[in-house]
Amino acid sequence: MKSKLPARMVVGLVFAAIVPFLALGCGDSPKIEDAVVVPDSTAPPPAPVTPPPAAKPAPATEPVKAEGWGTLKGRVVFGGTPPAIKILQEKGKAAKDPNICAVDAPIMSERLVVDSATKGVKNVLVYLAHPTAINEAAKTSAKAARVVFDQRKCLFEPHVLGVMAGVVIDIRSNDAANHNVNAKLKFSSFNQIIAQGQSFKFTPTSAERLPGLVVCDIHPWMSAWWMILDHPYFAVTDAKGAFEIMNAPAGTQKLVVWQEAAGFVTAPAGDDIVVKAGEAVVKDLTLDPGKIRQEG
Repeated sequence: MKSKLPARMVVGLVFAAIVPFLALGCGDSPKIEDAVVVPDSTAPPPAPVTPPPAAKPAPATEPVKAEGWGTLKGRVVFGGTPPAIKILQEKGKAAKDPNICAVDAPIMSERLVVDSATKGVKNVLVYLAHPTAINEAAKTSAKAARVVFDQRKCLFEPHVLGVMAGVVIDIRSNDAANHNVNAKLKFSSFNQIIAQGQSFKFTPTSAERLPGLVVCDIHPWMSAWWMILDHPYFAVTDAKGAFEIMNAPAGTQKLVVWQEAAGFVTAPAGDDIVVKAGEAVVKDLTLDPGKIRQEG
């Protein structure tokens, strides 16, 4: 049975349909944009669009497992024009003990030291994170190392020190002024006064997760960094940015590179590097100038 629309509704619909045509003047034709399109309520809805399947992530590189020992060596170079070195204390104008500190030359910052000829970066800490094996000869050599931490011309020497836990550090002073060694380590912190010609020994007992700051509170410009590790696979770059780690376990290892002004040059957990048994693997690294943090 057909449904009937009320007469009033029918009139309304007819009037709505003819109004556009009544609005046209003589000789005008209806325009396409004036047309009213009524959707067909009986047409099926459009099919949903299925998004393409997500791309599968690239498979992770399987770590290389190998036996034996190899050497890891290389250089850390600065990838641009290094900034000017900051003067910490002007010659003859040291804020503390001016008759001893900065007498012959200004005291310069060691935060970022770059060789002008090679652009090699000094005092960069390079080490393996969680090596897969420990060579006994390398361990014995690290334990027998004579580690000296000195105070000369109102600066700590060396500026960056790597040492294995359990190894004795011989702390001494060649300056004719009192200093104090305030080691802000998480597991082996201490603070001790040291006078000219004196020395004392300190043995760190636990490995640190991060390099620890060492300061002299008497001469506030004096600072250094210590990294305590539980294995012998570490090095600090020399004046030309060179480093060498011997008897490292073969296979995939995590290499960590840290520099005072930039922080971690690699990922904090280390970047993969494959050490080959019986060979020397050369790994040169570039310190990005954009990573250098502004000195406070």
